[in-house]
Amino acid sequence: MLILFALSSGGCSSLKTFLGPGPEPPRAPEQSHKPPPRVTPVLPPKSIAEQLARARELLQGGKDDAARELFQKIGVEKSLPGVTDEALFHQGLLSLKYESEAAGYPQSRQIMERLIRDYPGSVWAIQATTLNSILIEHWQDEVALAKVRRQLKTLKESNVSLSRENKEMHLNIGKLKTLEQELELKSRR
Repeated sequence: MLILFALSSGGCSSLKTFLGPGPEPPRAPEQSHKPPPRVTPVLPPKSIAEQLARARELLQGGKDDAARELFQKIGVEKSLPGVTDEALFHQGLLSLKYESEAAGYPQSRQIMERLIRDYPGSVWAIQATTLNSILIEHWQDEVALAKVRRQLKTLKESNVSLSRENKEMHLNIGKLKTLEQELELKSRR
């Protein structure tokens, strides 16, 4: 036992020498010395607040289209008061330039109405209420103006027609006067 103790304290190589080589442990298959593949850490998606900050930066940088898309994305994500309401307001403002005045800015008004309905106590909803009122009034004015323009066009067409008829009547009156004078001359002879 003392020998075994001495051999074991000498390390595995002296034990192997005394007992002889034992069975070889199984080897792992040889692998190439390639580094392990890089695993890109999966980052959690940016928070809605970070997305809003990025959208503001895009807006300040004059990248309205990209900002509008990001505001729109924020608007459809999970609702977060103080963030989603601001995103909806900015999205509504940016949507104005993509819509026609004559149509009454329907998408912008719809976004503002959602903001007012879903976030009634928000500062952004208060501003949206004022803006939406202005848009509605402006649209109603546009509708009334379009109606007046159509009436004006109809009146101009009527005026042109009446002017033409008036000229024809003057010509006919002139011809009748000439005929009357000729008849008077014939009747005197």
